[in-house]
Amino acid sequence: MMNKIMREIEDGMKLIWKKVDPKDLKPGDHIYAHKLYGYYSHHGIYVGGGYVIHFTSTANKEAILPISIVQPETVSACPECGYRENTGRGVIKTCLDCFRRQGKTLCSIRYFMCGAPRLGHLLKKPGTCSTISCTRSPEQVIEAAYELLRSNGFGKYHLISNNCEHFATYCQTGVRASEQTAFGDTILKICRELKNCS
Repeated sequence: MMNKIMREIEDGMKLIWKKVDPKDLKPGDHIYAHKLYGYYSHHGIYVGGGYVIHFTSTANKEAILPISIVQPETVSACPECGYRENTGRGVIKTCLDCFRRQGKTLCSIRYFMCGAPRLGHLLKKPGTCSTISCTRSPEQVIEAAYELLRSNGFGKYHLISNNCEHFATYCQTGVRASEQTAFGDTILKICRELKNCS
């Protein structure tokens, strides 16, 4: 029994931290790229043909990241997909490079793992896996992403309660969840409790 648990953890860890070669992606994969030097992960659903459907801010990026000085007029459109930074809002479809671009750098792509073993989940970085099981086939994941793209029906972007990880997890599982924000929320609650105890 213990060997099986250890094998599951090791397999999960390899999957969680392994950089993915874009040519190995399969339609329906929930992927992410670390941004801002790994402080957060941007999530999306790979839909094939080098394209990703993902959820971006529904407001001006400067409202969320005041350090951004990119103006839409100063950035040319991507020759592959036509995306122009600071113009896409809500659920969008872009090429893989636009999805993973951070300034002039292309961030590495990683698989997001659903149904991670509980112990493995506790040992990983928030936003890389979830214990929620994937209940949808790759075709259903893609259809959910396209439906939200067509209707732009994922609501207003909110960094804590409705972000790109919520979107990709919802497409894959039918549940809106974000491990990144859940972890941050837990830390804030602990800090508040410690402050109230002193």
